[in-house]
Amino acid sequence: MKKTAFIFVLIATLFFPPLSAFAGECCGCDPIYDRDWHGEVIISAYVRNEPCMVGTAILKTVVKGSIIQIVGETDGWYKVRLAEGTVGWVGASLMRVADKPLTDTSGAETGSAAPNFSKYLGYIFLAVQKNGEAYYYYPVDKKGYYLGRPADAFNIMRNLGLGATHDFIHNTAYYPNHVIGRILLDVESHGEAYYIYPKDRKKYYLGRPDDAFSIMRGLGLGVSNADLAYLPIASQ
Repeated sequence: MKKTAFIFVLIATLFFPPLSAFAGECCGCDPIYDRDWHGEVIISAYVRNEPCMVGTAILKTVVKGSIIQIVGETDGWYKVRLAEGTVGWVGASLMRVADKPLTDTSGAETGSAAPNFSKYLGYIFLAVQKNGEAYYYYPVDKKGYYLGRPADAFNIMRNLGLGATHDFIHNTAYYPNHVIGRILLDVESHGEAYYIYPKDRKKYYLGRPDDAFSIMRGLGLGVSNADLAYLPIASQ
């Protein structure tokens, strides 16, 4: 009996990997390797308290051309130590290893110059410096909603939708301000969803999850990692 149970567990391990294998990105979960390098900042970058874009604090800003000490590395991130002692994380894509003297970064500015997102309510933001992740900037609570996979994105957009009559949806050429950037749901039909694109004030039928995802990404606005860091992210 014990032998049979062991064989069953072995088969389950080989053919049914643990749920964690299918989980989303886990910030800070990858191994950290010690490094003793000098790194050149090739794009002005934020130094964060953790190796993650979402939910992390900005400790300092290091400008393009700075040479800073790299003391560790994990997937996609360098752990750095600045001249005045700040230790944090910088995206590896924003730096390159360089054989140059360290820069005195003791005067590095804290990340305080937030971009003005108020004029982009209702837009879809695309993280062009990462993997093109999409965020919907919901006009009501002024927070970003991560769209994830097509099915997830479709559910989020519908959950944040605003009910509207069939006549209003189909007989309006240019939509008024109070629905710009919103998702309208046809409450007099089958709940079809339409995105009111802020730039042209027109509706875009979202259809099936894959179609909706393609439309939202096609109308998306590219945004840098630095600016995206200031977007308040909604808990989902």
